[in-house]
Amino acid sequence: MRIAHGIKRRLHRDIVADPVLHGRVLNLYLNGEQYPHRVQDYFPMAAVEDAALERRMRQHLRDEDKHVALYIKAIRELAQPVTELPMQDVYNTVIRRHTPSPALAAPADRRRLTLAHFLAHLHYLESRVAQSLEYHAEACAHSESPYSAKAVQVILEDERSHAAYTREALFGLVPAAVARRVLAVHRRAESSANREFSARELKRLLSEEGKRFGSASRALYACAALLQGGTLHG
Repeated sequence: MRIAHGIKRRLHRDIVADPVLHGRVLNLYLNGEQYPHRVQDYFPMAAVEDAALERRMRQHLRDEDKHVALYIKAIRELAQPVTELPMQDVYNTVIRRHTPSPALAAPADRRRLTLAHFLAHLHYLESRVAQSLEYHAEACAHSESPYSAKAVQVILEDERSHAAYTREALFGLVPAAVARRVLAVHRRAESSANREFSARELKRLLSEEGKRFGSASRALYACAALLQGGTLHG
């Protein structure tokens, strides 16, 4: 675990030190924030019956829009292009592909379970992004671009809040035993997706931008990607 932590820390520092690499990675984060606008009914608002939860979820959506603006400005501050990635390259898509279709109960309970599964999905997604941004925020503290550090820190605080409220709302929505079963499904899905996504994106970065890394870093990250132990997104 300590070795993995060191690799992630070094990777994010190497990325932030190069504007081209930094812009590419910020675009990965950006496309995740844009995901709700690129698909239909990602947030199942029709299944929400609690007014307080509806307000929190709508605030969550507004936060995502704020993050989009922050990432776009950060990328432009680096003089890098803002890029819309293919849907299959967006982390949310990878997680959903790894997530089995939920076995829902009788129609009377279906809306509630649909919402429960979505909250669990969001909890692990937001937790992973927050974990990744912790590494990235630490690296940005050493960046020549002060805006990136400020933007990432603001987003990190929001992601931590999102991870907390989604779990709390899940346990307020369904019995604890059901909540734990639902969480287990989405924990496995996100973990599996993260291994695939991280290895794929790191291999792609090394293939397309390998000259921007030192030889020792290239060798280290190639081994990490091969073992699915190095992670770009988390």
